[in-house]
Formats: sequence, structure tokens, C-alpha cells
Amino acid sequence: MPMFRFVVICWVLFVSLHDASAADMRGMWVYKTRDIAASAEASEQLFTFCEKRHITDLFWQVHFAKKEGDVRVLEDAEAWRSFLKRAHAHSLRVHALFGDPAHALKSRHGVVLGSIDGVLSFNKESSADSRFDGVHLDIEPHGLARWKLADVSQKCDLLTQFVEVNHAVVKKLQAADAKLILGVDIVFWLDKANADGSAAYPVTFNGVTKDPAKHLLDVVDHVAIMSYRGKAEGRNGIIPLVSKTIASADATKAKVFVGVKMADIGPKMEGFFGQTETQMMKAVAPIDETYRSHASYAGLAFFTYEAYKTMKP
Repeated sequence: MPMFRFVVICWVLFVSLHDASAADMRGMWVYKTRDIAASAEASEQLFTFCEKRHITDLFWQVHFAKKEGDVRVLEDAEAWRSFLKRAHAHSLRVHALFGDPAHALKSRHGVVLGSIDGVLSFNKESSADSRFDGVHLDIEPHGLARWKLADVSQKCDLLTQFVEVNHAVVKKLQAADAKLILGVDIVFWLDKANADGSAAYPVTFNGVTKDPAKHLLDVVDHVAIMSYRGKAEGRNGIIPLVSKTIASADATKAKVFVGVKMADIGPKMEGFFGQTETQMMKAVAPIDETYRSHASYAGLAFFTYEAYKTMKP
């Protein structure tokens, strides 16, 4: 493929994140990435799987080797370059997925920024057709051991540090003019409100106090809501759980992927494990129907490929 033509295609993939309708976009978390990239057969199976289900964006787990200080270098670089070329030929966007609950802590922000540098260096050293399209951060402060024992004030402090690290990443990407899509995993209760309408977990950043989700929506390209439930409608269903975030995102440039889980992880009520794919897709269809008219709605995102591909049809 001529280089000019490929550069044009890559740019179209990037800008289409903001222009595509919900019917055109779906995401999926992928974790056993090394095995897939190492096998041409496994890669083709993934591409075929995505094509049949209209999946456009892969949140692709990556790992880093530690150098001096907070410097991080992306591992498996050559394998990723080869995979990315093939994925782009199938019109897939691939986002480098990484993160740890501890990365929310101010003392670990340097590690996150060092990892971002690792992705930036990888892209700089790669041809136009073998670069990551984005970075997808999975930093969950509620996964810290201290969260369970924390009071509201302490939780707000942790969430403030979480907002700070994401803003620091945005600043670094903007300075690098990298044109990398920035996505962030968030829990559905991040914008929870008290009875009086005030934020349950208020975060003050740059002199402005609001819920953490709104702080993120101001600057990221998309969020993926971990809205894990085994039903879409009714009390405690996915649709009501994500409504506030989508309404907030409609006033920003950010897109919202709505997470659907079929992995056998956590309480049974959190997902569709044990159901057939047909049952699951029938159950979640109302999500698309409800939100496809919203400017911010990106579409569904499936957790995870490893679980999804084992579902009975």
C-alpha cells in the first residue's frame, strides 16, 4: 500500500472517533495480547471476530520494561508493529491499554507518564502503519486496599490524585502533538450525587469543584464505563447507570463507551456469563436504542475478548 494512501487512512481512523455514530463503533478489551500477536492464525481469528460483530476499537494490553527512574520502554515492540499493521489493514483502531490502582497515587504518577513516553517513543520509531492509535488507561483507585477503609474525605483525596494523573497525561500528549486518542476506564458511580444534587465525591482541580467524571470528560477523548450488570433496563440496569455520564459528556467533545461484561469475574449480577451471545445481544440492544441519538455515545464495549469468544452463539 503506498505510504501516502496509508497515512490518509490512519488519519481518517483517528478523526472518525469523533464523527462515527454509535452504529459504527464498538470497543473490546483484549488481555492475552502476546499470544494473539505471536500467532497469525490467532490474529486472523480476532480480526474475523471483530468484523462479524462490528468491533472497531481494541483496548490492547501492553507491558513496559523499567529503565532508570520512571523511564519505561514498551515491551514486545516488534510483535506490536507487525500486529498493528495487520489490524490497521482490517480498519481496526488499537489503543495501548495499561494501568494499576496504585497509579492513581501521586507518588506513582511518574510511572504513568514514563509509560506514556514509552508509547510515544514506540510510535515515533514506527512507520505510519504500525503505530498505536491511542492510549487507554485502566487506573482504578477504588481497587486500592486503602479505599475500603477510607472515609469520604479520603476517597475524594484519592480521586483527586486520579484526576490529576489523567490531566498530566493529557498535558504530555498535547505537548508531544502525538495525535493519540486518550481513553480512560471509569466506574459508573464516579459521578454519583447526593440527595441534594451535590457530588458524592467532589474533586477540586484547578480551582473548580465537581465530580471526577466531569473533570475527565473535559479533557479526554473517550471514557469506557465499567457499567457491569446483567440487564440493560429497570432498576440497577445498565441504561440508568450510565445516563448521567452520557448527559454530561453530551456537553463536551468526549465519547462514551458503555461496558458490557461476559467474563466470569465478580458477582453473577454484574454480567452475562453463562448466557448465549444471542441472549446477551438481545438484552443489551435497548442500550443502543436509548443512546444512539446522543452525540457522546460511542457504542458498546465488551469485557473481554477472551470471554466473549467462548460464548455459545
